[in-house]
Amino acid sequence: MALRTLSLALASVAGVAIWQAAPAVMAQTSTVEEVDVRGAIQSMVGPDQNLLLHFDQADAQRLLPASALSGTGFQVDRLSMTVIYTYGGFTAATRAMRSGDAGEAPVAIDRQSSLPSTKVEAFFRNPLVDLNAARTAPLTIEHAYIGPVPDAVHGWLVALGLYGFVAFYALGPGVCVWLALSELMPTRIRSNGMSIALVINQMVSTTLAAIFLPVVGKYGYSMMFFLFCGFTVIYLLTAAFFLPETKGKTLEEIEAYFEAA
Repeated sequence: MALRTLSLALASVAGVAIWQAAPAVMAQTSTVEEVDVRGAIQSMVGPDQNLLLHFDQADAQRLLPASALSGTGFQVDRLSMTVIYTYGGFTAATRAMRSGDAGEAPVAIDRQSSLPSTKVEAFFRNPLVDLNAARTAPLTIEHAYIGPVPDAVHGWLVALGLYGFVAFYALGPGVCVWLALSELMPTRIRSNGMSIALVINQMVSTTLAAIFLPVVGKYGYSMMFFLFCGFTVIYLLTAAFFLPETKGKTLEEIEAYFEAA
């Protein structure tokens, strides 16, 4: 790998870590004032284990404790509610409902739309959950968060953080890792090695997709971003201390380097 490519990889990975930490911090600050009204929403579940939710200013006053309504950040016309629920382990979340949106359509939570339709889909959503048992499991409200609606500046900052992440990822980890693998592997094992690397890459991507909603439902978006940031820091340290420079070296010299390590 040429020196400029290695330097680009390290700089871009550092940028990815920074731009992942920024949305994590903003998500953390936006959820400080949130109130979890899970118990009140759970009591609204009917005997058919379905729920029809609507959220307006009257609902906000009814669901929130008086101490929250007296806080400076809670204006009944600028609140949002998001409900995270599960049927037997299959977790889902409603869209954010805003108290100031007059005439907003209610949100329906029902078993048919929440559960996967086939065992194959169920495996990729949560391989540890029995689909047949979930089809008779009760509706459980994991969380029901009510909090102030973030302002426009907060939204633009989050968008900027995500754009920065995409840009730095495209410059380095999205490209340089495959270039490094192709140069570091001897010709006789390159095809098999690249295949194994691709399989591992897809397995990790599938695992992250599978745990995303459960982690967000239990710990929030900030925890997910901090987790990604931690993985990226490990990536940065690995590349900085273990990825050899290959500029001006033959494949045989690179192979000898790893054999001596």
